[in-house]
Amino acid sequence: MSERRSDWRSRIPSVFRSVRFRLSALYSAVVFGLGGLILALVYLAVRWQLTTQTETRLFIRARELQLGQFRFLVNPQMEEAQVRTMESLINQFVLEKLAIYSLIGLGALFVISLVVGWILAGRALAPVDRITQVAREIEVSDLSRRIALEGPDDELTRLGATFDSMLDRLQGAFQSQKRFLADTSHDLRTPLSVIRSNVEVTLDDPQSTIEDWKATGEIVTRNVGKMGSMIEGLLAAARFEAGQATMVAVDLAGLVRGAADDQRAAAADVEVDLQESVEAVEVQGEPLSLGRALGNLVDNAIRVAPPGSKIEMGCGRRQGWVYLAVADDGPGFSGGDGTGLGLGIVEQVTKMHRGAFEIFSDQGATMVMWLPDGSETACPDFDPLRGRPGPMIGFNGPLAL
Repeated sequence: MSERRSDWRSRIPSVFRSVRFRLSALYSAVVFGLGGLILALVYLAVRWQLTTQTETRLFIRARELQLGQFRFLVNPQMEEAQVRTMESLINQFVLEKLAIYSLIGLGALFVISLVVGWILAGRALAPVDRITQVAREIEVSDLSRRIALEGPDDELTRLGATFDSMLDRLQGAFQSQKRFLADTSHDLRTPLSVIRSNVEVTLDDPQSTIEDWKATGEIVTRNVGKMGSMIEGLLAAARFEAGQATMVAVDLAGLVRGAADDQRAAAADVEVDLQESVEAVEVQGEPLSLGRALGNLVDNAIRVAPPGSKIEMGCGRRQGWVYLAVADDGPGFSGGDGTGLGLGIVEQVTKMHRGAFEIFSDQGATMVMWLPDGSETACPDFDPLRGRPGPMIGFNGPLAL
């Protein structure tokens, strides 16, 4: 039944479904009906007054004449001037009565239409009051309230739906921001803690040698480099978000090979084999941020990959989308795992390229950056390196700094 009603409404032209048309028709019908009623009452009142007040009773008294058994009423002979005077008096009387009843009718019409219009306008604009109330009740810390207007597809319903959609995006952005800040504080605190603990241990040891200080310096240098990489990733994402990045054609195969060359020594240190599986593909993007995101994926894979395993890096095109992917044989991800600052930056860079970041996890994990290649098809939902269907973890919505 509801589907038939919806189909019937959809066939009506949009102009006739609008609030403006409905209010105009409603007010016109109300005023027209009330005006017609008042005029009808005025007409009946004037007619009654004229039929009960004759000219002779008003102005002329007839003379009575009796002839035998018969009695006659004889009107006196009137001159033309007298007739005109009588007509003028009658017209003046009618006009005075009509003016009085018209003023009374117009006054009643004004009061009634004002009251009815107030009630009808309040009912018509009730959705606006609801939108205002919800907007006032929304707080930065709680964006869960929604307007959820119901009714025909008109301007106010579409306004409510647009407002709810905006709240969905804002809520997603704030949640991503909270998660991003939590990941940032955690990941930056780790190298700082390592630096502080090693320096304190060396300082507290009165027998520290130059070799001890050199070892501490290497630890400090390595962790400062990690923090520098994190900060560079944040700055790259911030430049992209601020619109200061230049979009150019990026050779993803060259990007993968460059990242593999940069990370091969680090992978060899933990006895992990770094392999490449690339196709010749290009995409419009910002090369520095894409390179930093890919480097973060490889860093994460090297950190969790067990010795003797392999890490596979790849790029290619599937179903109108291109991808950058890194697969490892580590422990994988569970639903409660945190993504860390590195993967948070990857998520942000992917979303800024209008893409999707997904993690496939079963035995090991495959982290995929899907980037659109001019296609309007939906993002693929499978592991392009190992052929696993369905993502274990999918990230939706832009990540806000």
